[in-house]
Amino acid sequence: MMKNVEKQGKLDMQVKQSLKCAQTIDELNHVYAPYKGDKKHSLADRARALGLEEASKFLLEHPKEKINLRIWVRKGVEGRSTLSDVEKGVRHLICDFIAKHPSTLEQVRKIFQNHDMMLESKVSTVKLKSEADLSSKVSQQKQTSKDKSDHKYQLYYNFRCQISKLKSYQVLAINRGEAQKQLTVKVLISDRMEDSFIHWYKLRWLRDVKHDEVRDILLPCIEDSYNRLIKPLVLRKARSDLTKSAHMTSVEVFCRNLRKLLLTAPVRGKAVLGVDPGFKNGCKCAILSSTGNVILATDIFNLRQPLQERMGKLRQLYQNHKFEVVGIGNGTACRETEQFISTFIKHVGNPNLVYCIVNEDGASIYSVTKEAETEMPNLDPNLRSAVSIARRLQDPLVELVKIEPKHLGVGMYQHDIASNMLKAALSSVVVDCVTLVGVDLNVAGPSLLSHVAGLKAGQVKKILDWRKKNGKFINRQQLLEVPGIGAKTYQQCAGFMRISQKNVQDHENCIIVDDDSTDETIVGRKRKNKFTGKTRSEKKRRIVEHTPNLLDQTWIHPEAYEVTKKLLNILNCPVSKLGTQWFINQIENAVNKGMKSTMSSLASQLGIGEPTLQLIIDGLTQPFGFRDIREESSKPLYRRGLEHIEDLHHCHSIHGRVTNVTDFGVFVDVGVGQDGLIHMSEMQGRWEELKYLLGPNDVIKVRFKNMDVKKSRLSFRLVDAQVTKPKLI
Repeated sequence: MMKNVEKQGKLDMQVKQSLKCAQTIDELNHVYAPYKGDKKHSLADRARALGLEEASKFLLEHPKEKINLRIWVRKGVEGRSTLSDVEKGVRHLICDFIAKHPSTLEQVRKIFQNHDMMLESKVSTVKLKSEADLSSKVSQQKQTSKDKSDHKYQLYYNFRCQISKLKSYQVLAINRGEAQKQLTVKVLISDRMEDSFIHWYKLRWLRDVKHDEVRDILLPCIEDSYNRLIKPLVLRKARSDLTKSAHMTSVEVFCRNLRKLLLTAPVRGKAVLGVDPGFKNGCKCAILSSTGNVILATDIFNLRQPLQERMGKLRQLYQNHKFEVVGIGNGTACRETEQFISTFIKHVGNPNLVYCIVNEDGASIYSVTKEAETEMPNLDPNLRSAVSIARRLQDPLVELVKIEPKHLGVGMYQHDIASNMLKAALSSVVVDCVTLVGVDLNVAGPSLLSHVAGLKAGQVKKILDWRKKNGKFINRQQLLEVPGIGAKTYQQCAGFMRISQKNVQDHENCIIVDDDSTDETIVGRKRKNKFTGKTRSEKKRRIVEHTPNLLDQTWIHPEAYEVTKKLLNILNCPVSKLGTQWFINQIENAVNKGMKSTMSSLASQLGIGEPTLQLIIDGLTQPFGFRDIREESSKPLYRRGLEHIEDLHHCHSIHGRVTNVTDFGVFVDVGVGQDGLIHMSEMQGRWEELKYLLGPNDVIKVRFKNMDVKKSRLSFRLVDAQVTKPKLI
C-alpha cells in the first residue's frame, strides 16, 4: 500500500504513520481508501483534485492563526467558484484527515469496546413485502408450506443482544439470514461511548483554536467526520470481529466432528451389503467381501414392487454371499428401506444378521469423480454409491478421505466459511487421522496415500503404478524401489505405513534384477535393446529375495529396527512370536519389574532415550496383525426393531447414534428417520465436558422429550453419555 501511495507522490509522514499504526484490515482499508485509484471518488478526493489540500493543511497546522479562504476562490472553476464551495471542500478534506489520523484510530480502539455494543436483528422489509405479495396470490396451503421453510429465522425476527454475550451459532445464523434477505441487522453503539469519543475529538482538534471563524469551520467537521467516517468503521469492525470469531469457532467444531467421524471403528472381517435407498431409481445394492476389496454382487430392488418379489431378490443375494451386516444410507427412502430390511431379517431368522444406518453424505458426489471411475470403471454411478456406503462401514477412514470434508454433513454453517480457511484446517485434521491410524500399503488408494506425511501427488501415483506392476509390497524397504521415493521421503513416510502379513502370504517374493543395480533397487522387467529388440544379456543376472518383516505390522519406524532386535535379544523374545499373547506377556513382565529403574537401565543399555524405548515397547505389545487404534472407539449402532416415531412414546430410554455436535447441542439418530436434538440444557449439566468428548457415531442413551409438529423437530434428554459398545435395540 505504501509503495502504491508513493508512486502517486502522496506518501507523506502522516499517511505513512497511519498505515503503519493500523491493527486490522478494516483500519488499513479505511486509511488506504483515497489512494486505491477506484473510479468512485470520495468527497475528499474531489476536493483534493480541486487543489484545496493546501488550505486544509494550513488550517490544521496553524489553528491559532486566522485564515482567509477567499484566496482559494477561482471564478469559473466548478467547486471553487464561490467561498461556500471552497469551505465545503476544505471541510471534506479536514474530515478525511482527522478520521485517519493515528491518534484518532488509537482512540477508536480504546473507547469503542464490543462489550458495550448491542446487536439487533429484525425481519427484513424485503421478506415482509414478499410475504404480503405471496398471501395475495397463493393458497393458504402453500403459504403454510412457505412458513415451515422459514421457521429457522423466527428466533431472530425481533432479536436484541449484547455483542459480548452472542453465541457463535447465533452470529452465523444471523449472517446467513441477512445474506438471504430474511433479516435486517444493526449494531447499536451506546450513548456513553459516542459522548466519550466526541468529547475527546473536540478536545484534540479544537483546544488550540483561538478564532471563532476557524472554530466554526472545524466544529461541523468533527461531527461530520464521526457520523460519516468513524461510526461506519466502528460498526464494520464490530461485525467483522463477530464474524471472524464465529468462523473460527465453526471451523473448530467442524474439525472436532470430522476427527471423530474419521476415527470411527471399522467393521472388519464381515461381508457387508450396502444399500443406497431411493424411490425413483430403486434401492441400489452392493455386496462387498470381508476385506472390502472385492465387489461380490450388485443389484437393484424397487420399494414399489410387491413385498414377496423384493424378498425373493434379497434372499437370493443372502443365500449366495452370506452377508452379515447391512448398511443403509440415510438419504431419501431410508425409513421405508429400513422397515423392509427389518422385515427381511425377521424372515431370515439369523440372530447374527444386523443392519445399521450409515451417513451417506458425499457418496453421490464421490460416485461421479474420476477416482470412482478409475476404481470401479464398469459400475453405474448409482451402484458406486452403494459400494461407498458399504465401505464406510468396513473402513470409514479409507472411504471418507475420498470426499471433500465440507460435504460430510458434520459441521456448523461450514458452507458459509471461506473455503481456503476451511480447507487448510480440515486437511490438517485428515493428515492427523491418517497418521494416527496408519496406512496399509497394499490396500490404500490414492486419496488415503496422498494424506500420508511426506508423500506428494506424483509419488503417490508412482507407488500405485509400482504396486500394479509388481504386485503387493512384502516389506517397507521396497518403498525405496519406487521411482521418486528417496531416502528423505522414506524416512518421513515409512513410520506411517503398515504391511499386514495376511496380504502378502501368497505373494511371489523373488525378482530378477540387473547385476549393476544396488541391493535396494529392483528392476521388475528385463531390458531390451531398442534396435534389435533382443534382451540384453551382457550383464549378469541375479536374484534378490524379499522376505516379510514382522515389524512392518507395527508403528515402529524402520530406523529403530536394529535397536528393537537388540531389545528382543536382551528380553529373550524371538521376533517370530510377535503379536502372540506369550510374547506380549514376556515383554510386559520384563518391563514392569521395578518399572522406572528397568526402563532407565534398558534405555541406557540400548543407547536411546526412555520415550523412544516406550514407543518401541508399545509397538511390540500390540495385538497380532495390523493393529488399528480405532478399535478402541465405539462401534456402529446395529438395529433390529425400532421403526416409527410412535415407538418412541413407549421407550423409557433408547440408544442413539450421534450424527453431529454443535455449540448448542447434540444431534442424534435413534432410527425413526429423523435426527433429534439434545439441547445443551438437557445434557445433565455436563455440556462443557461432553461437547469436546462426543462426536459422530458415538452411541449414547437418550429419553424422548417431545416433538414440535409445526417445525418437524424431535427433542431428547440425555440419559447416559458413556461411549461404550452398543446394545441391539
